[in-house]
Order: sequence, then C-alpha cells, then structure tokens
Amino acid sequence: MKTFKSITLVSLSILLISCGATFNVPIDKNKLVSNATIKFTNKNFSISKDEIFLLSEKSLESNKVKQSMDLYNITDINWVLKAFKKNKYISYDITISNPKYPKPYYGKIAFFNTNGINEMSAVSRYREISIDDNYFLSSTRGRVAMMYEYTETNVSLIKGAAKVPTWIILMSDEPF
Repeated sequence: MKTFKSITLVSLSILLISCGATFNVPIDKNKLVSNATIKFTNKNFSISKDEIFLLSEKSLESNKVKQSMDLYNITDINWVLKAFKKNKYISYDITISNPKYPKPYYGKIAFFNTNGINEMSAVSRYREISIDDNYFLSSTRGRVAMMYEYTETNVSLIKGAAKVPTWIILMSDEPF
C-alpha cells in the first residue's frame, strides 16, 4: 500500500510538471519604493522613489515562466546569473544610484508574470521594487547582490512550494 501511494504521488508530480502551467497573468503596474533612481540604460528612461510606471507604457516585457523544477533555482544567485547570461529570461540593463553612495551601481532587472492562483492577491496588482541599503553595502568590490519579490506556488507534491519572483534585480558596483 505504501508503494502504491509513493507511485501515485510521483505520477501526480510528473503530471503537474508535464502540464507546463505558465505564469501568464500580467502585472503591468510597478512602483519603486526605495530612495534610489533606476536608469534603464538601453531604454533611455529613469524611475525614482515613489514613481509608478507601467511596463506597457515603457515598452518593457514580463517573462512568462513555465511551471517546472527550474523554479526551485530561480532565487539562487548563481543560477540566475547564468540564466541571465544565457538570455533565458528577458532582462534589462540598469544603472542604480542612491544619494547615500557616491558611485553608480550596475545591474539587470527582469519582470515576471504571476499565475492564476495569485491573480487576486496583492502581489498581482502591482510590483513594489525595493532596494535596501544592505544590498548597496554587499555589492561592492565586484560582488553581485540579488533581490526579488516573490509569490509561492506548488510545483511538486514532493518538494512543496517554490518561490516565484515577480521581479529580480542583480546589482554590483562593477559592470558584469
């Protein structure tokens, strides 16, 4: 009986993953809540503290990730760095400035859709982009810091919930 339950759980997990549910509920509205300015270097515009902007008005795209085991890695900095370098996700080059720090920081930002389960939650209404001072302090001497806002979703019955970002920022005091 125990073996039957194990086989059933594994089969259901494989079925859920193979269905390839896509995070296709768009989040258009965004707000920068940090005391910083983010300049989108290739798009030639900037956003400042408390500024609300729409992806659609800025010609920015969100990633529609598929529900897969990759979601367990999407909040791991080394995995995300490799994924960004391989252009696995749509990301934008940014320069971040903060009045507390004299030099600019360089980075990448990516936006992600959410899924139907979270469609009515607060996170699907708008993204709150926040860069805490600790990230400026930890991304010096070429080190890369990563920050994100996320929702949780069940990807596997065995592994449980995965953190699925609505946005990710990688930043460093040196271009990467």
